[in-house]
Amino acid sequence: MKSFFAVLALLLASAAARGADLPPDFGLPFTDVRFGSVTLYSENDKYFAGTDQHYTNGFKVSALSSNLARLSPEEMYAPVRAAVRVLGPLLPDGQVYKLGVSLGQNLYTPVDIDTAAFQPADRPYAAWLYVGTTLQIYQPPRTTASGNTAIARLDSLEVNLGMVGPAAFGRQVQNNYHDLIKVPHAKGWHHQIDNEPGIVVSLERKWRLSTAQARTGWGGDFIPHVGAAVGNVTTRANGGAEARLGWRLPADFGSNLIRPSGDSNSRQRANWSFFVFGGWDTRLVGRDITLDGPMFTAGPSIGKRKVVHDVAGGIALGSHHWQLAYTQARRSREFRGQDHSSVFGSISLTFYR
Repeated sequence: MKSFFAVLALLLASAAARGADLPPDFGLPFTDVRFGSVTLYSENDKYFAGTDQHYTNGFKVSALSSNLARLSPEEMYAPVRAAVRVLGPLLPDGQVYKLGVSLGQNLYTPVDIDTAAFQPADRPYAAWLYVGTTLQIYQPPRTTASGNTAIARLDSLEVNLGMVGPAAFGRQVQNNYHDLIKVPHAKGWHHQIDNEPGIVVSLERKWRLSTAQARTGWGGDFIPHVGAAVGNVTTRANGGAEARLGWRLPADFGSNLIRPSGDSNSRQRANWSFFVFGGWDTRLVGRDITLDGPMFTAGPSIGKRKVVHDVAGGIALGSHHWQLAYTQARRSREFRGQDHSSVFGSISLTFYR
């Protein structure tokens, strides 16, 4: 990982200029994204890790529009038009903005899922089922009077609403999947954190620095981010970055694990793109309902660690209308008494239209 970032730093330093989004007519086989994107995520600790513990499974489907600022109200679908009307005061004139929706579920279990006994020294069983809505405001890079190119920026505001507890259907999803792959059920779900409605409001800012040929040939991107979230499900501040190297990189803001403000798409897609990437995210955790237990009632809990790191790397292949990415991630210990870090894989498949 250190070697990867060192190579990318040299590549960025040697570039004569930072890359920008391509103009409409650049003589290469690119396709405009007119309607937006839909992404399917699947995360599991069975992917190249072979475990069944801690953060054991995540699923998310999300849809993100293309630039809505270019459309008149009459050209928008009725639900989008209504959302734009409500969000009017938040939409700056002359900037690209997008709206998104999502549905997701995360599952958490202790290490030993073969016992029905309560395990006070390990992570509680927990599930989080949610729907989300996202507002993104994009500031493209612009050439200044001095000839320098500004850095691209993406601001994301996301609100997730859902349930933690039996109403999140964690037991049913995990054990039905175990039936499918013919392994025993997890036996301790009756000890899971009880039902509690959940809300998370998150805000994140990303920047993108690029080499001159990143969109049209071989190049690199460096994408740092900072953010924060507030809610009874999680309260935290985070920061990190992603670096990627490859052929005709998409002008989006990186390949992310399942988390708020993780989605992005670009105005145009190359006929083919290929890249490798690596990055990290560090979180200062004030609250995590899956470890602290419910806020309004008594329930299972365990002492959490206040600083958690994710380190991840992967590979992606894309075309005009789709992109497939695989990420392998390592998450540092999240609670006191946890013996080792967690490893899981993430598969994302995005369709563009």
